[in-house]
Amino acid sequence: MLDHFPAFASLVNAGFQAVVEENAFVTTVDPDVLYAEYLAAFPEGTNPIFKKRTEHDCSCCRQFIRRAGSAVSVRGDAVVTVWDIAAEKAPYPYNVVATRLRDVVRSANVSDLYRVGAEEVGFGSRQTRSLDPAGAVTTWNHLHSGEIPTALRVESPDQVRGEYRTTAHVFERGLTELTVEAVETTLSLVDANALYRGEEHRRAIIEFQKAQRMFLDKNADSRRLFVWTNARGPAARFRNTAIGTLVQDLSAGMELEAAVRSFEVKVAPQNYKRTSAVITPGMVQKAMETITELGLEPALERRFATLSDISVNDVKWVDGSAKPLMKGGIADALMQHAAGQRSAESDEERAEEISLDDFVGSVLPDLASVEIFFKGAQLGNLVSLTAPIHPEPKQLFRWSNDFAWSYRGNVTDSIAERVKKAGGKVEGAVLRVSLSWSNFDDLDLHVLQPPGQGIREAINFRCKRGWTGGVLDVDMNAGGGTTREPVENIVWTDRWMPDGAYKVEVNNFAHREASDPGFVVEIENAGKISHFSYNKTVRDKQTVHVVTLYVSGGVVTRVEMGDAAITASNISREVWGLKTEQYVKVSVVCLSPNYWGADAVGNRHTFFMLEGAANDEPTRGIYNEFLHPRLEPHRKVFEIIGDKTKCQPVSGQLSGLGFSSTKRDSFLVKAYQGKKRRMFNVKVGA
Repeated sequence: MLDHFPAFASLVNAGFQAVVEENAFVTTVDPDVLYAEYLAAFPEGTNPIFKKRTEHDCSCCRQFIRRAGSAVSVRGDAVVTVWDIAAEKAPYPYNVVATRLRDVVRSANVSDLYRVGAEEVGFGSRQTRSLDPAGAVTTWNHLHSGEIPTALRVESPDQVRGEYRTTAHVFERGLTELTVEAVETTLSLVDANALYRGEEHRRAIIEFQKAQRMFLDKNADSRRLFVWTNARGPAARFRNTAIGTLVQDLSAGMELEAAVRSFEVKVAPQNYKRTSAVITPGMVQKAMETITELGLEPALERRFATLSDISVNDVKWVDGSAKPLMKGGIADALMQHAAGQRSAESDEERAEEISLDDFVGSVLPDLASVEIFFKGAQLGNLVSLTAPIHPEPKQLFRWSNDFAWSYRGNVTDSIAERVKKAGGKVEGAVLRVSLSWSNFDDLDLHVLQPPGQGIREAINFRCKRGWTGGVLDVDMNAGGGTTREPVENIVWTDRWMPDGAYKVEVNNFAHREASDPGFVVEIENAGKISHFSYNKTVRDKQTVHVVTLYVSGGVVTRVEMGDAAITASNISREVWGLKTEQYVKVSVVCLSPNYWGADAVGNRHTFFMLEGAANDEPTRGIYNEFLHPRLEPHRKVFEIIGDKTKCQPVSGQLSGLGFSSTKRDSFLVKAYQGKKRRMFNVKVGA
């Protein structure tokens, strides 16, 4: 029987060499079980006892089977084993044995790469020799691997196998968990240039899409083989890439805009902010079908509204000089005005306190002329009225007319805007101290609190919440320079903050560069904003005393300057052709268009349109919250439409200050009736 073993061993060797290519794998079959199957596979009478063991029970053959017997390669959707050639060509009984081992190996799942140690050249031996007691030499033939290819011999086989297993696992999860629809949506976003630097990820998406299509076309067994044989490909780790996380979020059902926002937080620089909604070509097509069906295309073209667009019936009050320019206006209206200059503080002391509703309903109708004090803190109240270019109404909005409105930016100035973008609190603050600078230095804002209960600790990066209620909610450039537009922000929200002295300091924790030296500290309190500038380099570990604020009842009553190099400047400025901290003449008072006529939809706004007010920036005329319910399914497309159809600046526009009934506010008014002048402190949302 053993006469045929050399031929069998040679065929097994050929089978091993055929499968040990770079993508050689092993299956889950236990090595010891496989060797037991080898011995049990011999037909009865073909594996007799030799001395104490059967003649095929050999340590050399056992080593080969344990270390090489489960090696496989994959050709297409078929598993090729070490035993295939022998099962076909070996003489009896070895063909029976080889067939059994082939079937056992094939029945198990591919589970790992086939890799061996760098010093393991081969397993088993082709021949060994022994001496019997009489001194005769016996030659034994064995199963053997031959030389194992260099590519499969590595210094750390466990590490190599572990890394490949991890990749295969990630690949399989990506192919099964990421939906075809999410992949297609992501690719369409890239093609529509709707993702930040999305073109960089296009190839990766296409490669994964191709792999997924091939995977899904296979049955369960073939899918597993596909994963293991393609885990080296460019699509294998797609799931764990930045673009892959976007596909994950979409596959999990996350709303498109939120998913894209999450992706861009991961990949975009700190100062990158999306300015438009995310849409796909399919969404555009469906929206345009609805727009065309409803005849709304003309209504999408917008412009600033002027006095001639609106009727006297749609306003609460109009200045006499403005009436002739309006629909239904009269030409003989006269204006009476007496100018006077007083400080806002003095006027507040003299003014009669009145609610906005009472002022508009009871006082305003009898007035000949009105002036409103434009506070620097009310830049966010600036508003413009918008109108359709084509006058025929199409009911684009939830109310019956096609007029709308648009407020200026959500914050008061650039420093506050930086703070808000960084996640800091700006609105509703009793006291806000913000630090802004323009390089990679790690400047730190410190506010030394008044002593309380034996405590005089500073609010800073070491103690972000002080006993007085102040909170450091933004701390940038700590640990390494990350942006050239850094800010820090300490804010108090409780008007009952303790009285006393609050010392404001700036420390350079880590000086990194000499360019763009200095800083600006912005302080907001009681509706007033002040700037304090330091235009010199702040040396490493240097502390600059900016100001000391003396607070009483939540109001800064006195400011004491610190370092001699600190310069102060107020924030009085000209915006939209209007100067802040001054009285401005009112031309028209009206409610927001959603409250014109019989309409009463949503929040009510009261607009004081100002003489000379000129919004100088392209302004949105369409907002999603204004849209008619029938258009809400297409809100993402309308977000883009609103951005693409902005009203261009024109003279004669209706712009001014707007006040929402839901937001607490106040403003000073000079009201003229004949020669009589009255001062009012008008309360909003009280």
